[in-house]
Amino acid sequence: MFALRIGRRVRLLVLGGALLVGLAVPGAALADTTGGVPSIQPAGSRDASISIDSFAVTGKVIVTVQISVICQPFQSYDWDTGQTIETTDGSLDFGNVTIIQAQGRTLDYGSTDIYGSAVCDGSTVNHYTVPVTAQVSPWHTGAAVVGAQAYVSDRLSFQDSDAASTGPVSVRLSNR
Repeated sequence: MFALRIGRRVRLLVLGGALLVGLAVPGAALADTTGGVPSIQPAGSRDASISIDSFAVTGKVIVTVQISVICQPFQSYDWDTGQTIETTDGSLDFGNVTIIQAQGRTLDYGSTDIYGSAVCDGSTVNHYTVPVTAQVSPWHTGAAVVGAQAYVSDRLSFQDSDAASTGPVSVRLSNR
């Protein structure tokens, strides 16, 4: 019978290729596909204002952020009467608070979305309490960057909306 003889170089090439595939599969399975550190939107406003009032660290894993939003009355078309009416009944369709903190060569971050209702009469301050959980490691005492944004629309027809964002705000986290 015919004996198949494979050269030494071919065997090394096949063995090396199999070794590379064996090492690449676990690396691909463990790759970070979460999207990375969230971004903080630049400061901006469209008929609304937003501010970060206070923050407190709880157990090194949660930062409770207090934000305030003021929005203007909405101009909404009433389909029953054919008139444009003014309404102050708002819906916080999207709100977000993001914290980013440098910890040596690592960036720790946390981001929480918020929803709710709002009174939009141009003067009522709508307060929201947002717990932001650390995603990589516990929060450390020291500098961090916080950003908040809010998108409020009229609850009657969702035709008019107000929006605001704080942009990146430097803060100092402490255990007190």
